[in-house]
Amino acid sequence: MKLVVLGATGRTGRLVVEQALAAGHTVTALVRSPEKLTIRNSGLRMVAGRATDAADVAQALEGADAVLSTLGGNGSVIADSTRAIVDAAHQTGVRRVIVLSSFFVERDRLGAVSRLLTGLAMGSVIKDKTAGEKLLRQSDLDWTIIYASFLKDGPVSGSVEVLPEAAKRRISDRISRADVAAWMIHAAGESQFSRRSVGITEGTRSLTSVAQA
Repeated sequence: MKLVVLGATGRTGRLVVEQALAAGHTVTALVRSPEKLTIRNSGLRMVAGRATDAADVAQALEGADAVLSTLGGNGSVIADSTRAIVDAAHQTGVRRVIVLSSFFVERDRLGAVSRLLTGLAMGSVIKDKTAGEKLLRQSDLDWTIIYASFLKDGPVSGSVEVLPEAAKRRISDRISRADVAAWMIHAAGESQFSRRSVGITEGTRSLTSVAQA
């Protein structure tokens, strides 16, 4: 596949780029500061620009099969970048969009204590992510929103569990960034996750068994 990665210089985004290239995909990374992405590979194309600018995103999306976003940040970064993604996707004809979110945005799946703690610590982030995800859900694009557990460092384990829709989320749940990166790439080519939000955490099932669930 021809993949576009937004947030490629971040801790998870860099792993998405590395793993996608290792799997034989071609990757376009839209980055504000190309010098911060030190990966060198013949399958990697870098485009200098901002993920909140629809023209810059459209330049990166030309000829792509899917866009994967691991963007984070303060203020209205997620809402603004989602608006740019939707506009650029319509301009270029790209339909597949994979967005990494976090479990604390799923407020109705948290216990009372978890809602209180995450609301106090991450209120502005939750507001921004919620606004961006609303824009994506309202679009006609083929999107998947991934609600990952708290991220940790570590290698790819292949043990990623897709949680049932009614499952409660716990602050103690963890998943490695490497596993999240692998699952995002996997999801980009899977129609079963089309126009769905998916909760993932560290588990005992492999990517293969998850895909068949």
